[in-house]
Amino acid sequence: MDGGIQPTRPAELASNELMGDGGNGAIFIGTKGKMMCGTYGINPQLLPTSKTATANVPKTLMRVPNGDEGHYAAWIEASMAGYGSEKAKNLSSNFDIAGPLTESVLMGNLAIRSTNIQVKKGNDTEYPGRHIKLLWDGPAMRITNFDEANQFVKRTYRNGWSLGV
Repeated sequence: MDGGIQPTRPAELASNELMGDGGNGAIFIGTKGKMMCGTYGINPQLLPTSKTATANVPKTLMRVPNGDEGHYAAWIEASMAGYGSEKAKNLSSNFDIAGPLTESVLMGNLAIRSTNIQVKKGNDTEYPGRHIKLLWDGPAMRITNFDEANQFVKRTYRNGWSLGV
């Protein structure tokens, strides 16, 4: 949920339960069910929320001691140790995890920006980017089913300017 744009309230959520944290959050729709959380992933809940209390999820990934503060401390320690150091390799949010996570978060930005793409048809204006599921091809770095959205993925730099990659 961002900028007032909110998804349809899940049927699995009871009428007296907040969606996300009331003003922000995320809903994840998977093949085996749905879950939601508040801002920054706080208070993750299975839907219906009664499933959360009975869920037995094995903790297969390392947990960061001291929560948010632990992330900041680990980043500083890895920075001080330097590139390629064991501290950098063992960073709780290393690029193997952070890269795909960042791609998924940025997909939300693409979806929001795509809702305002306009196509004129005579005197009418249509918004073809609304109410569609954008399909992402990570290796190709592009949306495959709505080409107009790709204008937000990469930019064309003026002559003489580039990122040098």
